[in-house]
Amino acid sequence: MAHELRREGGVFRRIHEERIGSSVALDDLHVERYPSELVAQARRVWQQRLVTEHRSIQIMTRFLAEVVGAGDPLDVYAAALDLVEDEIHHTALCAALVEALGARPVLPDAVALRDPEEFTSAPMPQRALTTAIQMLAANETLSVAFIEDLRARCDNPAVERVLGATVADEEGHQAFGWTYVEKSLARFPASTMPSWQRLADQALAPHRDTAERILAEVPPAARRLDAHPEPELAALGLFSPIRQALVFRRCYEDDLRPKLAALGLLGA
Repeated sequence: MAHELRREGGVFRRIHEERIGSSVALDDLHVERYPSELVAQARRVWQQRLVTEHRSIQIMTRFLAEVVGAGDPLDVYAAALDLVEDEIHHTALCAALVEALGARPVLPDAVALRDPEEFTSAPMPQRALTTAIQMLAANETLSVAFIEDLRARCDNPAVERVLGATVADEEGHQAFGWTYVEKSLARFPASTMPSWQRLADQALAPHRDTAERILAEVPPAARRLDAHPEPELAALGLFSPIRQALVFRRCYEDDLRPKLAALGLLGA
């Protein structure tokens, strides 16, 4: 059963606005300018992004408990808390856009985050590094690449506003994430490095496998970003599977691969 994303108002609204910010203005979205099927696609995609961002609130809240439980330095806690607030901000942005597109924002069908017992039973330092590699290094780096690609081509001011506000937060996540991974790896023996390499590879494997499958069906001459400008899709914050695969490939080669290699996380 779907759970509607609600707002309580009153004192909670005041606290939310003080810490997260006021609602973004989207009255210049003008959905009537776009084909109805494209608007329907945008509703589905932004609703899924809302679900993803809500999950990120839960994971970053868990990460805060992990770095505290791992005995990390005190100033790391504030950085982790900032991640939680940013994910609340992103969820609010997605919800506002879903509503502006004419839909009702909803949470995941299973609202609670369910982690595997193998993960929850691990020591906190191990859990914290696992979360940092998967979420803050791999996923946040990809997220920035995807959002920046959309933002650079988006000519709808309302959607561009949402993309811009999101990527401004995500860039800070990357800097914290890669630094935390570097510092945290140092407290584990070198013999554990193959395990961390596998973890990094597992985090990227679904994206890599999907991109390879999609691009295998694209003629070599069309495996270029400039062959897929997609202005109408970008206007509503969307892109085709082909362009997304190309952005992944560029991000991996130009950003992810060098950073993983520098940390010794790139397996043979």
